[in-house]
Amino acid sequence: MNRPFWAGAAMNAVVIEADAFKESDVIYRALSKRGHSDMVHTAELVHQSSTDAASSLLVTALNEGRDVIMDGTLSWIPFVLQTITMARCVHRRRYRMGAGYKKNPDGTITENYWEQIEEEDQVPEGGKRRKPYRIELVGVVCEAYLAVIRGIRRAIMCRRAVRVNSQLKSHKRFANAFPTYCQLVDNARLYSTNALEGPPKLIGWKEKDRTLLVDPDEIGCLNRIGRLNENADSIYGLYRYPNPACQTGSIWKDIVLSPSRVNIQQELKYTIQKVERMENVVSHI
Repeated sequence: MNRPFWAGAAMNAVVIEADAFKESDVIYRALSKRGHSDMVHTAELVHQSSTDAASSLLVTALNEGRDVIMDGTLSWIPFVLQTITMARCVHRRRYRMGAGYKKNPDGTITENYWEQIEEEDQVPEGGKRRKPYRIELVGVVCEAYLAVIRGIRRAIMCRRAVRVNSQLKSHKRFANAFPTYCQLVDNARLYSTNALEGPPKLIGWKEKDRTLLVDPDEIGCLNRIGRLNENADSIYGLYRYPNPACQTGSIWKDIVLSPSRVNIQQELKYTIQKVERMENVVSHI
């Protein structure tokens, strides 16, 4: 993100992030004050409205020829592919939001996220045609158990939560889709945030028409995420043997489970059990 391209593009870019719309939603803000036990359900209540708001801003910005920075999980391949197609063509045709994901009466699925407004090439006033968009992809990955830990920490600190199962699905889908995305964008960068300290590490990159290049010692993280068990109910069920979280040198084994942290672990266990007992009492009232 420190490259000259980003330094220039970020100045006047429209930043699209569904979570930003979620946090400004009046209903979301009101419900969030009810406490941590409602965080996940509260976020799910306004998920569709915040996603629609982000999509509306995206298509408007592209129609106007604005620089756009889109922040998202990029886990749903049909949406990402259709969005890239729109960005490739929007300098010639205008677009609007489509019907989205629809399940038909016969059980089939229709996905139409964007629709063309005009069929003919549009020439703006003055006869100057718009230039096509340059599409840059920046991805960030980390071991699944670290992502879950960070998600829990974010929920505690920022009151923004997502179900672990949904989080794992998103990570797995993005990991499997990343090579496909690289073929469709102009440039791509993939970073790892497995380290507890220091900047993210570049582990994959693609320039223009070249193929994806990777760091052979680090790209295994992406491959492992693509094979994780999205239905795992504990860290030990995330992967088949060998589980990277249980190997010597992993953050989980060497730091989280360090004998020096026994007192902290016991305190955390007691606190979690206390919260669970309180929730059980409330649910029976």
